[in-house]
Amino acid sequence: MENFKKALKDSPRVRWGILFLIAFVQAANYYFYDSLSPLKRLLEENFNISSTDYGFLIAAYSLPNTFLLMAIFGGVILDRIGIKKTGFLFVGMMAIGGVITAYGASEYYSNGGFGYSFFNSFLTGYSPELKIMFLGRFLFGLGAETSIVVVSKVIVKWFKGKELAFAFGMKIGIARAGSALALFYSAEIAEAATHWTIAIWFAAMLLLIAFLAFLVYTIFDVRLDRQIKQVNLTGNDDRFRFADLGILFKNKSFIYVTLLCLTFYSAVFPFQAFSPDFLLNKFGMSLTQSGKIASILYWVTMFATPLIGLFVDKFGKSASIMMFGSVLLTLIHLTFAFTNLNPIVPLVLLGISIALVPAAMWPSVAKIVPEKRIGSAYGAMFSIQNLGLFAFPILAGFILETTNKNSEIYILSEEAKSIKNTKEFTAPYLNNSDKPLKNKKLLASLTILDMPDTINLKKEKSALKKQLDKYSTVIWDEYFQTQSDKEGNFTGTLGTDSTDKINIHSLNINPEKDIIIISAIDTSKSIILKSNNYKIDTTLNYINFSSKLNKNDLDILKDHKNVLLTIYDTIRKVRILEEEHNVFIDENLHLRCKIGKSRLRYANFDYLILPDNAVIKIKTPLNYTFTILIFAVLGLFGFIFALLLKREDKKSGFGLELPSNKKNK
Repeated sequence: MENFKKALKDSPRVRWGILFLIAFVQAANYYFYDSLSPLKRLLEENFNISSTDYGFLIAAYSLPNTFLLMAIFGGVILDRIGIKKTGFLFVGMMAIGGVITAYGASEYYSNGGFGYSFFNSFLTGYSPELKIMFLGRFLFGLGAETSIVVVSKVIVKWFKGKELAFAFGMKIGIARAGSALALFYSAEIAEAATHWTIAIWFAAMLLLIAFLAFLVYTIFDVRLDRQIKQVNLTGNDDRFRFADLGILFKNKSFIYVTLLCLTFYSAVFPFQAFSPDFLLNKFGMSLTQSGKIASILYWVTMFATPLIGLFVDKFGKSASIMMFGSVLLTLIHLTFAFTNLNPIVPLVLLGISIALVPAAMWPSVAKIVPEKRIGSAYGAMFSIQNLGLFAFPILAGFILETTNKNSEIYILSEEAKSIKNTKEFTAPYLNNSDKPLKNKKLLASLTILDMPDTINLKKEKSALKKQLDKYSTVIWDEYFQTQSDKEGNFTGTLGTDSTDKINIHSLNINPEKDIIIISAIDTSKSIILKSNNYKIDTTLNYINFSSKLNKNDLDILKDHKNVLLTIYDTIRKVRILEEEHNVFIDENLHLRCKIGKSRLRYANFDYLILPDNAVIKIKTPLNYTFTILIFAVLGLFGFIFALLLKREDKKSGFGLELPSNKKNK
């Protein structure tokens, strides 16, 4: 029996093999969660999804855990029926949700596949793709949070009394690697694949592999349970009872660590969601650059968390580390709010802060709570944490909007017409107190809207803004970099910087004189579609054409699904539009493409048809000071709860300041 015991829990090779196996489950979870972020624009362009719709799609993850308290119930289920059954149910649910999400984005579904008609029959203001992906994200969230609880209990089961903090640190580090890899590679997979939705299918496949990994784990779990039954011959009844759930909230240490979890993560994850936009606005970075710089948090956390966990195992000081991490978090947010220090430095320190608190906090729960209640304890913490993750992004967004009333400048019809001729404009750069911001570099966005006649221009600014955002059609969108002068004014020229979005029907395209050139991106070969072999369907909200390919054209495109489509004016000899496309060739050798719905490379402003009711909206950088202060205050509350936890530990004797394998006598 001793040899059998040595082969499992007491064998470092087996124990750490289990850790990497089970940590992969959480890493796949994190990868899928973050995989949609780099694909936001593609989702909007292909499925008619607005930014608000995208926000609801992401929020679908939190609904079952915030309002249905599924993490709590999942923890109770875990303590009642065990790791194997709970993991099979919820890791399986996570994988099913991922597959449904990927299916909803697939080309097969968009072309009328199974379920399309049903999801198109209700809430017709939303695309069928959005609705089924929302269902998929909901089911993914239903399984994902409880699966994290399962993973946490697995680690306690195998590492309690050993390298528990280091194991938690490794688990968190591997999981953060999943997030970092999603941010770096999801868009690249979309660009390299035959169809961009392969990036979502790849993330879903990782969830299926994670489910298989958990099934492999259950083999070891069965053997460990048999070993425990053979060794534990005392007959003690250590089963979970529902009355135990109430006992958790009579434990002051558990209350303090839960409140610390709530405030700390509410100061971290909502900030991470806003951080690329914050860097773009405050430091004038590009979209790509701000995303990569923001990912520093994940990379630092990935390496720092295991090291801090190792320190906790060897030397203890969990409560002190939680206090220090919370103070560091507060100071970093204050630095972001009030200084212009190079953001890389505070982001590295923030990554260390994010590593400090979790590496000390999650193993501490195993000292505070008996193992038979550990699933319920983690479940309760995750549910309360989700309340913060649901509420504080909304609060942060509200504060950001309220404190930036001058960030949007509107140039109405008559003045917009004159801008069309000159292409130049001048606008004031003001702060929230209507004072000019002088000699400031800024990265701004410019949007031209087609305003309906029903909009009342006499309404006050806030009401007019709501009407324009709700009822107007975007016909041009671009970013431009400039600088305000000594008076606080800045100038810009339309159509010279990075064009982000256009409405294809606002471009003057004439099939009688314009040709369409389709080029394989990785070769010099191309085909030319003239007016006699393509037609424009203007009844759709994009230009659609179908052309039968000859053998030569088919040979060029059959191995090149990703192409560059150029609309070229043969009279003026200039480009009108360039887009990257995924083409589709049907069984009748017809080439199909949706012009105006793919990745935009170039649009010629001279061909823009400016409507009589055009409105130009200029959005200047947002001031994040008050928004970041909310996160600083949350960090301060985290410090208070960590301090109270340390004081309570001296009374209760849980030994949070001792190494992981020791308790107070």
